[in-house]
Amino acid sequence: MELEDDATILIRIDPRLPRADVDAIGARLIASGALTPGFIPPGRGLLDLEGLAFAETMEGLPTVLLPDRNVVTRMARIARDGTIGRDDPPSRLALDAMAFCQAANIDIEPLLAFQELAESMGDEVANEELRWFRVADEGRATAWIDLASGHSDRLPPLDAGPVEGVRLAKPPHRWRCNHAVMLKAASLELDPTLTPVSRFEALVDWMRTDFILAGPAAVLSMMFLSPGAERGGLVKGLRSPVRERALAGVRNAAWDATYLSELTRRARPESYENARCIFASADRTLAGLAPLLLIDAEDPVAHRNALSAHIGGWWGRDAERVAGALLDATAAVQDRPAPSGPPGVTDYVGLKIAEGEALVSRPI
Repeated sequence: MELEDDATILIRIDPRLPRADVDAIGARLIASGALTPGFIPPGRGLLDLEGLAFAETMEGLPTVLLPDRNVVTRMARIARDGTIGRDDPPSRLALDAMAFCQAANIDIEPLLAFQELAESMGDEVANEELRWFRVADEGRATAWIDLASGHSDRLPPLDAGPVEGVRLAKPPHRWRCNHAVMLKAASLELDPTLTPVSRFEALVDWMRTDFILAGPAAVLSMMFLSPGAERGGLVKGLRSPVRERALAGVRNAAWDATYLSELTRRARPESYENARCIFASADRTLAGLAPLLLIDAEDPVAHRNALSAHIGGWWGRDAERVAGALLDATAAVQDRPAPSGPPGVTDYVGLKIAEGEALVSRPI
């Protein structure tokens, strides 16, 4: 059946929803600056209930929330404790996001968050938290809305779900690639003989000739290696005398890059045909980096100009040079086969990780 051009489509939101409360929660989420959509939001607004329902029912495009570990952990904790506890921005984001997702029928995709947790804490800890996330994500929209809106001070008693025994501790391949890139960036940052621009250009050249062009890790490094950005938390403990802290900070930064890579993957046409993705992070730095990977430019010159404008505050007069280095390298590797390791090496990414860890773990 084809609809006439002037046909009217009626979208009906469940009248049992406390609409004013849900709209207020959505407005808080937008105002938080924590959400990055992997699509162009409709004119009605990113979290407009009718817009979300239209996309799902008429266009076949459900919306998926991709939260980082800090958000997922707090969702699970609120379900376990029954209260928000300390009403800090990450906890408020987690509570509001869970309430709104249940009200608007938005699926939450927590896999990366639990893989990150398992990589640092092991499968047992990750599976225990997963039990509480599962019960949090069940259909109790009214209870979550009431808690988020201040109409109640706690959720009804909840019991954790069964232990699923999911194997999560083996990180995904994308994280390993991002890990290798962030180790290389960290080693360049520790080299006192290089200028900031030469560090970034050396990183990009290494990706172009010896590795792969990992765009999200490169964009994160664009900020990390810059002279003008507030970048202290990007790689925590980099100059700690306890070098394991530096290595842990690099691993954490690699997870940040992996969330960005998952957002860009879900924003591609082949993924967007199935669902629309919204990234949620209480980390303002990470949320601010995400749009740099989603620049919608008609040609390479426009893309370079837009990227230069975004990073101008970090790089000053060198912004165009830095943007050009990344985009030129991206173009150069389009038709290039992936690099292969020396004879006998079956895990080339693992080899590069080992090389990077050796450099970063040196005493400083």
